[in-house]
Amino acid sequence: METLEALIRRNERTSRAKYEAAAAELTRQLERRYRLTSTVLQEVTYAQAHHVWWDMVLMQTDKYDVEVEEALGIVRSWTTRYVETALPGAVPLPRAAETGVTAADLFEHALSVTGLEAGHRFLSATEGGRAAS
Repeated sequence: METLEALIRRNERTSRAKYEAAAAELTRQLERRYRLTSTVLQEVTYAQAHHVWWDMVLMQTDKYDVEVEEALGIVRSWTTRYVETALPGAVPLPRAAETGVTAADLFEHALSVTGLEAGHRFLSATEGGRAAS
């Protein structure tokens, strides 16, 4: 049976690979002067945000010599606070035309929701001290 540390390291490697692939696709599209779509921007933003949570667990264990279970608990606590405090800013926006919301506001909102999705996925995967993918 795989240890918790091995599961965390595997999830960090997997999430890093997904982020690097999404970033490479974004770079490829920029280099070819393709029109960027919300899909490619969402994918790279989500992959980066999801990877950060796994990477922070390993930073706690490797850099600060924190035990794996404690490191996972620390990062879960940070993630929970992020999800709870970011939620009010990510609630559905009222009709843009009625409130003077700009395209930049809508884009920022979408990035916030993407970060929340990544945080929720990390919390779900680590619920109960486990580290599922």
